[in-house]
Amino acid sequence: MKNIRIVTLAENCVYGKHLQGEHGLSIYIETAQNKILFDTGASDLFIRNAEQLGIDLKQIDYLILSHGHNDHTGGLLPFIKLNSKARIVCKKEIFTPKYKGDRENGLFQTDILLNPTNASRFQTITENTEIFPGAYVIPHLTIYNNEDTHFDHFEIIKDNRRIPDCFEDELSLVLTTRQGIVVLSACSHRGITNIIRTILNLWPNIPLYYVLGGFHIHKAPESKTNFIGNFFSQYPNCHIGICHCTGVDQYAILKAQLGNRLFYNFCGMEINIPE
Repeated sequence: MKNIRIVTLAENCVYGKHLQGEHGLSIYIETAQNKILFDTGASDLFIRNAEQLGIDLKQIDYLILSHGHNDHTGGLLPFIKLNSKARIVCKKEIFTPKYKGDRENGLFQTDILLNPTNASRFQTITENTEIFPGAYVIPHLTIYNNEDTHFDHFEIIKDNRRIPDCFEDELSLVLTTRQGIVVLSACSHRGITNIIRTILNLWPNIPLYYVLGGFHIHKAPESKTNFIGNFFSQYPNCHIGICHCTGVDQYAILKAQLGNRLFYNFCGMEINIPE
């Protein structure tokens, strides 16, 4: 019996000899068939951490980019230089210029990323896509409840003007296993409850088994955190690994509500899930 191996390569908090942390996220996933990288963090740090952990990123088959913020795409160019074979899966909206206030926080050096050699590696998707058996990229994340969205202060440039960013570039990764559905969602700007509802509507007869990622509630009012906690209380057999933009204070609130099935997914953590 083969396990899916999930290792967090870059995250805000770190526990492990010779590893380092940063404000960013990068997760390595290894199945019996393929190796996936989910985001590249804010720099090349994930590459150095992978080396310390004995993970060969040259063998990555698919790089999934969750959205265009530079704390998730900052290591993209170093990855492209290191790995010559991985298909890069994202939405076309990821290339839209992004801002938070006066600070540009989207993809950098898009002219290099989109030169003929590099551009050929991108697979921009518009529909739910099975990249290999049991691994799906979900690009349409329906907003069922605006209470759990995280758009404040974020903007994009469209038609030469700034407009609010509703994160049309955001996507999630789903792995279907014998235990149930595993969901990876990097920042959940469109709302983790909305994302989970979208995915469960696609697989209504499969239980929710694991959720990993950031919920972007580090500065949110406690009412929003409680809303998320109440949602996950409906799924008592689901394991939840939060990290990055969730916030340690919010983690404590959710931990009190959800108990030991909620944990902090720090840099260097390894999870093994039966396929």
